[in-house]
Amino acid sequence: MTDHSVLIIEDRADIVARLSDAINVTEGLTLVGCASTLDQGLNLLFDLKPRILLVDIGLPDGSGVEAVHACAAADWLVDAVVVSIFGDEARVLEAIQAGAKGYLLKGADLGQIGTDILSVLDGGSPISPGIARHLLAVVKDGGTGSVEPGLSPLTEREAEILQAVARGYKRHEIAQHLGISAGTVGNHITSIYRKLEVSTNMEAVARASKKGFL
Repeated sequence: MTDHSVLIIEDRADIVARLSDAINVTEGLTLVGCASTLDQGLNLLFDLKPRILLVDIGLPDGSGVEAVHACAAADWLVDAVVVSIFGDEARVLEAIQAGAKGYLLKGADLGQIGTDILSVLDGGSPISPGIARHLLAVVKDGGTGSVEPGLSPLTEREAEILQAVARGYKRHEIAQHLGISAGTVGNHITSIYRKLEVSTNMEAVARASKKGFL
């Protein structure tokens, strides 16, 4: 198995230790660096060119969303996952719009971060349950777009899968629940991306909700 490099930008030493321990025991992942400030983290990001970036939002010298933007604009393949104490709707949506592939709260079981990273590498978007509730709230309250629900480009199955994504379910869990293969779920998600003109699960949920498709 090819090792995938991981960079952490986090100013709390205890959180860095928990994330590092989880990464180090996960086959296929290699921790290549840690930074405690946004400036240091951005320098390491472009020096080390990691495959995965774990980044906090509230850093001493700025917002981790800047690092998420940098990943989205990078000239190599790198996915950003937010790991933050902040779970308010505004910050969540800002991170999603910047291109975050996942959003995990520090109060969650960070010992599972290795599995979450592997999920991202497999095309998933790990979301803490509290964050999933925010996305569902957007789905519930944000369906006031100008497009009528009946004009949704999504099929019934695609909408069903996107609802499951919003609840934080991973591809293999969705597949098991629906009685289809994970590959079929992936094909549906690819179709959703194409129809909504997005590149991540979280963007798809946000855009579909704003358009009234969910």
